[in-house]
Amino acid sequence: MEAMVPELPDQHSDSFLSYVTGMFNFLIDPKAAARYVHSKWFWVAPVILMSIIGLAAGIIMQPIVRHVLEVTPPPPNANPEQYQRSMAIGIKIAQFGAYLAPVGVIVTVAIDALVLFATCSVMSVKASFRALFNLAAGTALITTLASLASVAVLMGKGEVSTQAELRPPLGLDIFMPETANKYLVAFLGYFSIFELWWIVMTVLVISAAFKVDKAKAVMIVTPLVLLGLLARLGGAIFQR
Repeated sequence: MEAMVPELPDQHSDSFLSYVTGMFNFLIDPKAAARYVHSKWFWVAPVILMSIIGLAAGIIMQPIVRHVLEVTPPPPNANPEQYQRSMAIGIKIAQFGAYLAPVGVIVTVAIDALVLFATCSVMSVKASFRALFNLAAGTALITTLASLASVAVLMGKGEVSTQAELRPPLGLDIFMPETANKYLVAFLGYFSIFELWWIVMTVLVISAAFKVDKAKAVMIVTPLVLLGLLARLGGAIFQR
């Protein structure tokens, strides 16, 4: 009886154009996306696209963030002069932060890849950091779509006056009243359609690219999901 041999990723054109067209497979076609995970320079295409989108979104958001910072009342017992200085610093960060979008994209993708690499190592899954960097860059396109959706909502909303409004509800938090506990809102808001989409695609691409069953792929992704949830809850600390 002939032994079963796992299929190797299909060969494809190792060109930038193929990477540009191939990165959209990470939105809908995990098996096709898996073929690009083991490429050498695939990550360049999605990082460039996400950097452009991040830069454009940051520039669009600058006046909105500036307005929110200017109209936000100081906290009780705050020193007015210190508060004004901190607001001035916050406005400057908002002005120049958008231009650091490429750095932010690369750092975020690298952190995601590093967490996945550590989890794969613990679970004895043979996956190189480069392959996981490609995977993280491809699936990050989904979270970029979430950022675009947030900007679109804010642009159509009109005047935005509070820090809470800067993060429009895209998940289960849409059903929560404005007076709800901010940590509960952050928890529910993390599980948006985009986040669930990202989780599913990441699990399926890992399963296809590294020939592991879906249950094991879920276990590989879980620490990254928990890290994202903790970051979302941590961000709620600074929200008023």
